[in-house]
Amino acid sequence: GTHAIVKFFRAVLDTVRPGTILLAEACQPPAEVVTYFGDSDECQAAYHFPVMPRIYLALAEASAKPIFDTLSTNFTPDIPDACGWFSFLRCHDELTLEMVTPEERKTIHAAYCHQPEWDFRQGEGIASRLVDLFQSDAAAVQLAFSISFTLLGTPVIFYGDEFAKPNDNQFQADQEALTGYKDARYKVRGAVDWASVDRQLADASSLPARTHDAVRTMLTVRRAHPALAAGNFQPLTTLDDRILAYVRGTAEQQVLVVQNLSKDAVSVTLPAAIAGADWKRIFGQQDLAQGVLALPPKGFSWFAA
Repeated sequence: GTHAIVKFFRAVLDTVRPGTILLAEACQPPAEVVTYFGDSDECQAAYHFPVMPRIYLALAEASAKPIFDTLSTNFTPDIPDACGWFSFLRCHDELTLEMVTPEERKTIHAAYCHQPEWDFRQGEGIASRLVDLFQSDAAAVQLAFSISFTLLGTPVIFYGDEFAKPNDNQFQADQEALTGYKDARYKVRGAVDWASVDRQLADASSLPARTHDAVRTMLTVRRAHPALAAGNFQPLTTLDDRILAYVRGTAEQQVLVVQNLSKDAVSVTLPAAIAGADWKRIFGQQDLAQGVLALPPKGFSWFAA
């Protein structure tokens, strides 16, 4: 019955307001979420909930495996060409840990719940903004955005994360006093003090300015390279486990993304089939030299061919 109603909504919207997107916020495994695409006659897009916490898990464990496993066809089925996934690093609630195993939940919680008051739903979520989750580590924040902007799917940015807005403890206190209800999620919300943000962005060495500059540049590069938005996803699974690397490709363009998830410098030797392409760096820190890439801790580079 639900799908009949969604098909009806889609038909009405396509007629009355063409170009409107129906987005499924179905917090379920992808194999179940894909049913909301129908035969390309229901939702055009859906959130990919499981990949979000596994980005954090991959960074905590310095291992690409959680992300590759989540995006494998065994877990994430193929979807109609006219449909797409939406991904995100944060939202207005918490870093939800519903879509992970109990063992993964413990690992993520231990790595990112830095304050007891961030605990939400007894270990099933962490209420904190992106920059606080990463303890103001600029390299980690930028690496997280690199993953979000290049993985399969359309990235969604939660307001303020693009300039490293921290937790708003005063807003939480005000809202709890107003409502009489304790809710850790209030700290990730609140208004933006734009005058303060402007002052911070004017200081090129500040964390907000560095984050904002990196995000703006990534978005500019992403718009200029359609393969990052519409290309297929070819994971490079035979590299050092600390390296999250993949090729996003269309018939006209290939983009190679190589990311070091670890706190150590790592030298990466690309497979011969990949290394032979004429890769030009479009973003990041290091160039390729005869198929070898030396990445600093939490470093990354994007290439196009």
